[in-house]
Amino acid sequence: MPTPRLSAISIVFALASGFAFASLASCTPQEPGDGGGDSPADDVDAAPVGGGPDAGPAPVCEETATQLPNPKHNAGLACLSCHSGTGVAPKWTVAGTLFSNAQGSAPIAGATILITDANNVTTKLVTASNGNFYTSKAMAFPVRVGASKCPDTKMMPGMIMTGDCNSCHQAATTGRIHLP
Repeated sequence: MPTPRLSAISIVFALASGFAFASLASCTPQEPGDGGGDSPADDVDAAPVGGGPDAGPAPVCEETATQLPNPKHNAGLACLSCHSGTGVAPKWTVAGTLFSNAQGSAPIAGATILITDANNVTTKLVTASNGNFYTSKAMAFPVRVGASKCPDTKMMPGMIMTGDCNSCHQAATTGRIHLP
């Protein structure tokens, strides 16, 4: 008999112990906004949800995505330093790179990045072949973020005030965003 799957929305509110992301409370807040981003993964699953940050059952994993966004370039670099809306690069509100370990050795493609904003709107982003994820969708900060690809799902503890994920997640300091 197949095991029932929990919704991605319930995953976002569950906290997993030992989460790979470090707390980003010290990072500089970014202004949310809508821009000209071109991620085909934008709005894959955007829905208002209820409950609080500690609501919901333990996380379950997201299956590997088969349709990947354009991998673009510069995996691991601080995306919003260029994608801020002040130059020719499209403005993104949340962007980063998912790796297989804290040192950033290998990117993870086809994983799902789960973002729930301060208005309880959940967005799923799919990682490209180089591990990059990005969106121009307006977000109300702070946000709760997690990463999932079966058999692993990890949620970042607490809420964060920036969408420039790689600016805080450096291999030499806090470690790269990674699964497992």
